[in-house]
Amino acid sequence: MSRNASRYLLLDGAKIENLPNRLYSLDDSPTLEWLYHATPYQALSDVGPALVALRANSSLEQAFTEHWQHDAGLTIESDAPLQQLAEHLRSLIHVRVPGNASLLFRYYDPRVMRHWLPTLGSAEKDRMMGPVSRMRLPARDGLGEQWIVREQDPQSAQQYAERPWLYLDEQQLQQLNQGQLEAFDQQLLEHVRTYFPDCLAQRSTVEQQEWAVMCREGAARHGYSAPNEVSRWAALVAEHGTAFPQAPEHQAYREILQQPTLNAPQRLDALLIELHRHWLLTDQESFS
Repeated sequence: MSRNASRYLLLDGAKIENLPNRLYSLDDSPTLEWLYHATPYQALSDVGPALVALRANSSLEQAFTEHWQHDAGLTIESDAPLQQLAEHLRSLIHVRVPGNASLLFRYYDPRVMRHWLPTLGSAEKDRMMGPVSRMRLPARDGLGEQWIVREQDPQSAQQYAERPWLYLDEQQLQQLNQGQLEAFDQQLLEHVRTYFPDCLAQRSTVEQQEWAVMCREGAARHGYSAPNEVSRWAALVAEHGTAFPQAPEHQAYREILQQPTLNAPQRLDALLIELHRHWLLTDQESFS
């Protein structure tokens, strides 16, 4: 951190419930900019990104460290004036993608960010960072925190325009989709830890992540990709293992999956009924 650089939090209003009130409860007079202001998305400002000046050892910093750093915001450093910094960050809130469509870009989610800026070449990364000197990604998977550092002198701040200046190609979109899948897998693991704790109890963090990927991909092979569908499928995998439904003892389940008179939701209902039958026959407690 340079001597003149200031620290900020870039917070995600879609992940932090009632962010405006939370900010004022943590700081009587926060210095902040709502990045959706002065854009066509202004009506969504309360669930959009907010740039907040950060004071060391403040209640805001404590709340961020304890509750928000892994999925609801970033720590950034810059020696640029607040308005200039905010304008550059505001210019990144939407992107163009193939087909000339425009999408909102939640780059301030660290799970998305780690699949974007670190993958760019030095010159392109510096251009995207503009007046940002450093950006912190939290520790994960047993690895320490990561700082994304601008390598050259500050770049010109970009200006917001209704037609996005930032373009993401197909390869970049696929990389960003990986971040969304990781977020989904974490939610799936939380569900399994709650309802099937024994399934993951003896697995390392890496093994748990591998389990979630195999569970999600197994569900997808049979037509289930919605969060509620994968969560229900997870009950079957938690009981019968990641080989489900291919092991010899899974014949009854395979017959249900091959039943042509049932649609996909009906097959999933029937699979779970068969699972409850299995629990009753093996004298196990079932979960609804």
